[in-house]
Parts: sequence; C-alpha cells; structure tokens
Amino acid sequence: MLIDIITFTDEQYALLTEEQLLEIKNAQLKKDRVLAKLKADLHKEKQRLVENGTLVSSIWRMLQEEYEVNYERELDNIREPLLFYLRFSIKAEGSDQSPYKVDYSLAMDERFHVVKNYYEATYSDKKKRFDAFKLDEVAVVYLGEFYAPLYDFFLETSRQ
Repeated sequence: MLIDIITFTDEQYALLTEEQLLEIKNAQLKKDRVLAKLKADLHKEKQRLVENGTLVSSIWRMLQEEYEVNYERELDNIREPLLFYLRFSIKAEGSDQSPYKVDYSLAMDERFHVVKNYYEATYSDKKKRFDAFKLDEVAVVYLGEFYAPLYDFFLETSRQ
C-alpha cells in the first residue's frame, strides 16, 4: 500500500506503534476512497457533457475545479485529525536530553523553526550541521511530517 496521506520517512514509520500505523492506514484508505469517488464523479460528469454536446465549453473546466476543491477539502478533513493524533501520541524517547527545547504543545511549524534555528545557530559548517541533524533521533519523532523537508534542506545546503 502506498501511503501518501502524510509524508514520513521510513525511519519515522519504523518508530510508530501498531495503533499509530493503523490510524495512518485507515486515513490512507479513506483518502483512496475519496480519490476513487472523485475520479468516478468526474467521469460521470464528462459523459453527461459529451451526451449533451457541451464538453468543449468552459463548463467542463469549471466542474473539474469545483470537484477538485471539494476533494482537497475532504482530504484536509482526513489529514488534519490524523496529524493532530500523531502530534500528541508520538513522544520521542530521550527528548529531555535534547539540546533544543522539546515542547509538544507547539504547532508543527513552530517545532520546525526551533529545530532549524538550533542547528543553524550551533553549526556554522554546513556539512557538520547535516551530519549532526542526521544523528538526531528526537527530531525524527518531534518534527513528524516536517522532518523530511528539513532533512532535505540541510542535505542540500551541506552540498554547497
């Protein structure tokens, strides 16, 4: 099963409990059903427009946009509760020894900035910064979906 409802790395998935993985799987299945419904609805609308001889009009484009906006809204209704659940159910072991402030009440973007600012302030050498970040097991759990983008950012800057 391809999981694309959230963007976690393999090492982040490995740290999750069975209950957390089940929540992710259930959210992914809901997302897949919503996507299948979107495709079916769009196909049905297209067929209706073809039968009416109005497919080449702007109606088709407007209908596609409307359906896609509704699809994105439904995805947010699946994704946000999942991220909220994961945000408060995942606690990193050893977070009390972390060199930066680990506060699970912070929003994910605030957590991201705390970790990013710590590494940028502590390591002026970009290669050493990336190497240190790679070894940070707390960040893997603490940042959730924001871990992969920060990893990629530090990796790219280490190559410059």
